[in-house]
Amino acid sequence: MARLIYVPVLHSVAEMGTAAPAYKAAFVARYGEAKWAERTGKFDTIWRAIGESIKMLKLDLSHVKLYQDSLPVCGKESELVKDLAAQGSPNHQLLEGLMRGGAKVVGTESPTLLLDEYRLLQSPRRNEAKAAAILEARDRFIAKQIDATLAEGEIGVLFIGALHKVAQFLPERIKVEYLAVRCSSDNEREQRLTSGVKE
Repeated sequence: MARLIYVPVLHSVAEMGTAAPAYKAAFVARYGEAKWAERTGKFDTIWRAIGESIKMLKLDLSHVKLYQDSLPVCGKESELVKDLAAQGSPNHQLLEGLMRGGAKVVGTESPTLLLDEYRLLQSPRRNEAKAAAILEARDRFIAKQIDATLAEGEIGVLFIGALHKVAQFLPERIKVEYLAVRCSSDNEREQRLTSGVKE
C-alpha cells in the first residue's frame, strides 16, 4: 500500500503569474480590500504551521514524492519550484526545503487542462459549469498521475487547493491521510492528521 498525505493550501499571488491581477480584482470585488489584506497577511503564519505539521510527521524524505497543485508534467518541475520559491511563494519554498531533504517533486497536472482553465478565467463567457468540468478533469488527471508514479511503500504529499476533490478518484491501494492546519488569531497552531478517510 502507498500513503498520500493530503495538504490543503492557499495560493499566493507569486504562484499565479499573469493571472494574479485578475484573481486579485475578482477577490476584492467580492470581499473588499480589507479581506484581501487580511488574507495575504496570514500566509506566512499558515505556511509556517503547515511546515511544522509536516516536520512533526518525521517522514523519511528519501521515500517521499511531492505533488503540487498547478505544477505541470513538463520535465522541468524542479526548476519551476525553485523559480517560484525565489519569487516569494511560501508553498514552493516549503517544497524546495523538502527537496533539499531528499524528497522528489513530481509533475502533477496536465499542461493542456491548466491552459484551458487559464483561458476560461480570462474569458467573458466564463461560467460555473465549465469551470467545474475543468476542475474535475484536472482532479482525475492528478489522481491518475499519483497512481502512476507513487509506488507501494512510498509516501506522497499532495499540496492542493481546497476546491479540489482528488481523493475521490484515487485507487484503494493509496491510503489517504488529511493534514489539517489551524492558525488562531493569537498565532497558536493546532495540527491534526486524520487517517484513512476519503472525502
